[in-house]
Amino acid sequence: MADKSVECVDAAYLAGIIDGEGYIGIKRMQPKNMKSVAYRARIQVRMTDEPAIKFLRDTLGGMYYRERQSKKGRKILYCYQVSDRAAESVLWSVINYLRVKRKQAELVLEFRDLQRSASQYRTKIIGQRNFPNLYGNRVIQTRAHSDKYVAKCHEFYEQCKRLNRVGDGGDALCG
Repeated sequence: MADKSVECVDAAYLAGIIDGEGYIGIKRMQPKNMKSVAYRARIQVRMTDEPAIKFLRDTLGGMYYRERQSKKGRKILYCYQVSDRAAESVLWSVINYLRVKRKQAELVLEFRDLQRSASQYRTKIIGQRNFPNLYGNRVIQTRAHSDKYVAKCHEFYEQCKRLNRVGDGGDALCG
């Protein structure tokens, strides 16, 4: 029973760090040599307190790194980051304790639900590939996500972007 209360205290503490210093949102990327965009769930916390960042990583998983100093004489900035499935796991661990960024967390969890069904949206034929074998050529269609799926992902991205806008009760550390 005591172990459970320690876990709850840790989850509440970590939620406070994420609420105060973190970013919860969706990252939009267009990988090189790709025609379509990709969207990823992301949690990031940046601060000068390395022990707090290590505690996030050690307790919730993910990674942390030291950012390059932008100017000499400034404090070193440490960054904790998780994406996709790991971000979803972190959110489920802390969501009951989030106050400031709870709406962003709920949107990211909805987005992750959509991503789990992504294979059914691979309906857009964008080309074909030839696979020669002993019996001749086998032609396989190359499929991408439908425009409908991409539009849904983009809407989640835009909603998180609005919530994270500086001056609107959110933050804009990353994204």
